[in-house]
Amino acid sequence: MSYYMIVKDNVKSPIFLKGVIHESFDETKYSEAMGYEWNKIFFQKQEMPKELWLITNNKIEFDYYEGFNGHIISSDFFTLMNQVNTLQKYVTSNLQVVSSKGKSKVKKPYYFIKYYNREDFVDYEKSEFTKRSVPENKVFDINYMVEKYQKIVLQENDRDVFCLNDLKLARYLFCSERFKLLCEEKQMKGIQFLELEDVPQYFSSYDR
Repeated sequence: MSYYMIVKDNVKSPIFLKGVIHESFDETKYSEAMGYEWNKIFFQKQEMPKELWLITNNKIEFDYYEGFNGHIISSDFFTLMNQVNTLQKYVTSNLQVVSSKGKSKVKKPYYFIKYYNREDFVDYEKSEFTKRSVPENKVFDINYMVEKYQKIVLQENDRDVFCLNDLKLARYLFCSERFKLLCEEKQMKGIQFLELEDVPQYFSSYDR
């Protein structure tokens, strides 16, 4: 089975989405730091605010964007996720998308989702990677040890949309070919599907 990593395409998505996500809005929030417990890549399951505010002056045309240690998705993308076998270990907030002056920048609903659990699908025996340097008296699980991938292999599974329990890969969504074709059929915007063999080069190009 083929799997893909979902990333922005830099056509309908900004190269860098300049903005902040806050739990409320006023015109001072645009320059305020995001000091929230939920603003972490790994976090314990908790209730998210019912509503969050993405404050940005970027043009918003995408259906999916990885950022702010979570995932910004349109209602159209969310609908597709719910049509397939998606890992359900996430929490969701309604996302108001506004300018720094409070003017709405979108015409359809958006959501912010965060995964609190991930799948152990990386096949470390078949994958190729460089390990991180750690003190000799420290012991870490292998999924926290990868410094750089040369080759990524996933175990066969029946998930269509999921996150991976691997420090290097944790912030991204991965998907099956079934979900990729569904997104292409419905013309989701701002999305690029990277084949697994291309992911190491993607990381190298961004120096991640």
